[in-house]
Amino acid sequence: MQEDIKKGTLCLLAASLLFSSMQSASKALYYISSFERTFYFSAVAAILFFFVCRHRKESLIGKRADLLFMRSLFGFVSTIFLFLSSTKDFPIANVSLLSSTSTIFALLAACLWLKEKMNKGQLAALALAFIGVVAILRPSFTGIEVSAFYGLMGGLFAGLAYTVVRRLKDDASPYTMTFYFMTFSTLASLPFVWAEGFSVLHVKEIVLLVFMGLCMSLGQLLLSYAYRFAPSTKISVYLYSQNLFALLIGITVFHELPDIVSILGGIALISAGLLNFYEVRKETENERKNEEGVSVL
Repeated sequence: MQEDIKKGTLCLLAASLLFSSMQSASKALYYISSFERTFYFSAVAAILFFFVCRHRKESLIGKRADLLFMRSLFGFVSTIFLFLSSTKDFPIANVSLLSSTSTIFALLAACLWLKEKMNKGQLAALALAFIGVVAILRPSFTGIEVSAFYGLMGGLFAGLAYTVVRRLKDDASPYTMTFYFMTFSTLASLPFVWAEGFSVLHVKEIVLLVFMGLCMSLGQLLLSYAYRFAPSTKISVYLYSQNLFALLIGITVFHELPDIVSILGGIALISAGLLNFYEVRKETENERKNEEGVSVL
């Protein structure tokens, strides 16, 4: 497929809006347990991706069951933590910001597990991210806010999941990975829901849970198409628009006005993510130039 930056950017912006909408629906259902929310929305997404994989003739199990299991486990734990942080009183913008620390945790995991090296720019990004996290967590002598801690753990496990995805890129398609992840989340959450007891769902809850599954499915599909239109080094920066969408939804739907400390923390976190993005892009371009130089010689 021919590179098309404009289409890739639009797909990524639409995916970010869908993911923010999913977080909003989760917050609206704060009174339903995280495991039950995960069970229902994952079941909807798993069914949709089953048909997508069948239509595209994609494998449902991939070549590396061990890595698919790890990706799904980390993704499942991340989802549970992020849903735990989506409480009635914790701002959705803060949940989104803490979940975006996944890029920084992925950087650390790549250094420790994949033996990649950080340059000076990435070290600066790490320091900025630390400042942003501290601003949002608001540590004190009595500890930190539980919802904020859950959000940070969600970012940590999402970062681990993305690191596994990098190892899986040649062994499973995005459609296979998403189907496996959603199926795993459905099955993994079922015993917890069974032990807790299923909630009595009314029309509102059913609509929102189905909506979450649709947002997840369409968001993942748009992500896949975005990276088919253009390489991640050119467009993935637009994923940070999810934080802006979350902020706007928080203000208009939940009437949440962030304070100055949270705003400064958010600016630091987003700046860290942007700096890391540009450093990765610079390294990728340098590697490409070196390869072209070798081929010419």
